[in-house]
Amino acid sequence: MNYQKVLRRFNLDKIKKSILAEIACTNTSNATIALSLTLGIFFAFSPAWGFQTVLAISFALLLRLNKVLALITVNVSSIPPLIPLIFIAGYQTGALILHGEFQKDLPDLMNLKTLGENYLQFVLGSLVFAVLIGFIFYLVISLILGRYRKV
Repeated sequence: MNYQKVLRRFNLDKIKKSILAEIACTNTSNATIALSLTLGIFFAFSPAWGFQTVLAISFALLLRLNKVLALITVNVSSIPPLIPLIFIAGYQTGALILHGEFQKDLPDLMNLKTLGENYLQFVLGSLVFAVLIGFIFYLVISLILGRYRKV
């Protein structure tokens, strides 16, 4: 297969225009747009690795939110430089909740055995961190939409 042909068809301008079209959709309220984006961010930071996309789309369908916007933001967790940061944020949040302080020495969180030994700390921390990030993200998106999008 010729990858250059595939890359030519993969036009970032088209993707950007379709995302902006979803946000600019006139029959969608600012709250729905903000909740759709926040749902994706929540699942991006949640410990449901491997099921995040399915969960985000399922909940968007269930809650009647914008599935495309949820799908866009849930893929934040697929950006390679962010993956270790998401793991560390969840692990350290769990350490703060369970032990009252951040841990100075981080275990190798990319090792499944080490992650399994600290599973409760990681899951609890990831859920709390996902809720916090989701709340902050919702506030910021709501402010931006309220400022630039009058519906």
